[in-house]
Amino acid sequence: MSREVYRPRVPREVGAYDRRMRRLAALLALSLRAAAAAADEKADAVGRDLIAALGGQAAWDAARQVQFDFVLESDGEAIARFSHVWDRSTGDYRLTGTDKAGAPFAVYFNVHTRQGRVFVNGRSIEGEPAAPLLENAYERFLNDSYWLLAPWMIFDPGVNRAYDGEKPCPGGGVCDILKVTFAEDAGRTPRDTYWLWIPREGHRIVQWQYVLNGAADAPTTVAWSEWQKLGGLWLSLDKPMRGRPVSIRFENTSVSSTRDDALFRPPANP
Repeated sequence: MSREVYRPRVPREVGAYDRRMRRLAALLALSLRAAAAAADEKADAVGRDLIAALGGQAAWDAARQVQFDFVLESDGEAIARFSHVWDRSTGDYRLTGTDKAGAPFAVYFNVHTRQGRVFVNGRSIEGEPAAPLLENAYERFLNDSYWLLAPWMIFDPGVNRAYDGEKPCPGGGVCDILKVTFAEDAGRTPRDTYWLWIPREGHRIVQWQYVLNGAADAPTTVAWSEWQKLGGLWLSLDKPMRGRPVSIRFENTSVSSTRDDALFRPPANP
């Protein structure tokens, strides 16, 4: 004897309502995707205008050697200085400075292999004691070069760009806000977020704001000033923090299409 299974009937009105809601949800999803795509296109357009205003991609591609001193100032006094030379073609790097004990050091390494030689007080440091000094040099490369060259890295793999609207620029005019975040496998600090304030007139960054490591703190605001054209690239050489007596300055800065081999040659063993 067959048995009929009872299936409750859905009133036609309810079924029609559900279908309408599903259609609305689908349309909303499409609209949100379209808005996100438009925002990404806007972000990329703002980024391209920025690169063009700072010298253009061709100038960046031609910049083989970048040399600079990263100087941290507090109350107008330099409290730390690290001198950098980078061969962008080979990845060779030289970092010099003084350690916390005041001893001068020099690290010659490659940013791709992270291998190299370390000297402290003019003497070669070998083996295990050299490892933390090589790691510190690599960290300085990542941090210090980003403060100088961040605009040229916004289209690097693993960098996410989003258009975050427009706001009045600190010195007048309108700024487009380019939000920069990073993929989880990009670099050492993927949870950092930066907002680049790019004026529509001139397109050179007037300030950036950042929150590090996903913190819930208010963003730190840093002005970008003292723009100079070096080797075809416009670079900001003074970055004072707003509301704090702290500034990051770049001195002895140069950009060249050729490499000076002598700068990357470690001294002979004493």
